Amino acid sequence: MSRFIILMYHMISEPQTAAEVRFACPPRQFENHLRLLLKKGYTPVSINQVSNYYTQNTPLPDKAVLITLDDGFEDNYLNALPIFQRYQIPSVIYLATGVIGKTNQWMAAPTFSERKMLSWLQIKEMANYGIEFGSHTVSHPRLNELDDNKVEQELVMSKQTIEEHLGKECAHFAYPYGLLTESTKDLVQKTGFKTACSTRSGFNNVERDPLILHRIEVYGNDPAWKLSQKINFGTNEANLLFPFQYYAKRLISRLG
Repeated sequence: MSRFIILMYHMISEPQTAAEVRFACPPRQFENHLRLLLKKGYTPVSINQVSNYYTQNTPLPDKAVLITLDDGFEDNYLNALPIFQRYQIPSVIYLATGVIGKTNQWMAAPTFSERKMLSWLQIKEMANYGIEFGSHTVSHPRLNELDDNKVEQELVMSKQTIEEHLGKECAHFAYPYGLLTESTKDLVQKTGFKTACSTRSGFNNVERDPLILHRIEVYGNDPAWKLSQKINFGTNEANLLFPFQYYAKRLISRLG
């Protein structure tokens, strides 16, 4: 196994505003995405399998894929969980613990609609079905704009809150907005997280820093051909000319 991919989603529901088209994936589209992955021979893996790959040198299957969802929207329980159960697909949800049981107050209205977040009761039920939960801080801040003390508070408090409610270690993290500095990463390690996901696109392999894992962002309106292109080339952006441009650059590089 030379490389694996991590896909990033947020809301699994119908978009309510133009800005949400990128972040809200309708349930039927989400199910089609997962079916496409299975049809192409990808093997869904858990975040703990990814962690063990780095900490214990445990091999991952060929064409391994990890499904991640950021923030902790209630639609992850209402719409995504039944689909995960139907296809027996593991996933990890990164929680902003300060808004659990509340709404997405960090997202600017009216650009985004007001949406309910998961409750602890729903989170515990999902955990019983094998869904893993990681930290996405307490308040979903831009960590690169905070001093180290505030960053550490966000990390420690969110980790402890999840552990207290679920009764097990919270070892996984995702950077809000994908923003981090070298100091941020050091604090993530100090806090005790074993993996951390960024929003940088690309493939992951044994040489990737497990505290800056790369993810491919799947947009809510991505048709099958765009998802296929994204996972084939490890990119967030997809267009009809991309394969031609990609191979043309490679050819020019070789000729040069």
